[in-house]
Amino acid sequence: MTIKYDSETDSIYMVLSADIVVESEEASKDVIVDYNDRDEVVAIEILNVKENNHNIELPLVLKSA
Repeated sequence: MTIKYDSETDSIYMVLSADIVVESEEASKDVIVDYNDRDEVVAIEILNVKENNHNIELPLVLKSA
């Protein structure tokens, strides 16, 4: 897993897998989840990190197998 912060866009990108992203979904305001072709989470992006408090319920974001 890698976590990258981009100060220019004020975003955090968490890469969980090297799989190719085939679908993205805005799970909640400023939280984007990327999925592979097996509907597994590949990455999570959080926007406006410094501006907002983000309460992310991972069980709701991560789809169960």
